[in-house]
Amino acid sequence: MRIVNKLVELRTSYKSKSIQHDNGAILIEPSDMPKCRHMLFPGLKKDDIDKYLVENYNNPFPHEYAEFLQVFNGANLCSVRIKAKAANTYFAESLLTIYGVPRTKPFNRPADMEEPFDVRIEDLARNKKIPNTWLKCAAYDETPIFDRVDVFIDTSSGAIYACHKNEFEIIREWDNLDECLCDLFDELSIMPLEYEL
Repeated sequence: MRIVNKLVELRTSYKSKSIQHDNGAILIEPSDMPKCRHMLFPGLKKDDIDKYLVENYNNPFPHEYAEFLQVFNGANLCSVRIKAKAANTYFAESLLTIYGVPRTKPFNRPADMEEPFDVRIEDLARNKKIPNTWLKCAAYDETPIFDRVDVFIDTSSGAIYACHKNEFEIIREWDNLDECLCDLFDELSIMPLEYEL
């Protein structure tokens, strides 16, 4: 997959500007806010993908997504710092989030044991009109308005659809997951590091 190659190249080229935590999470270009520009999570074993996803999913689990998860168990990409002018506060936002499967429970997790957003939980938050054969595997922000967009894989065709969060209208589509993630990563990786709303 081209997106895997892009992320491997990113990890390699920023090795000297990265931190790796005990659980294997890699923080590229770490800072105070956002915590880092990109966060990559180590891949899952095929047995874990089968156990936690394939065997518990009612539809055929997308092969392309499973292939991605074997290399990267999710990612938080293109993180930015946003100043909310009205509230006079700052917050961080990952412009592109690819879901995975957390390997440690959230309530007992140390602060330096980052985990991906859980695809099993994220997939539940959807508009009622979204077909149950669509799996929500990622989300991105439309900049500069920071409107969250959900990314779905149609498990029957492999096509990818994007809809505003909790809405049904399709705003973008791609032939496959690799094309989608490459397009979004290329678009969002050139965005400024700081915004004001």
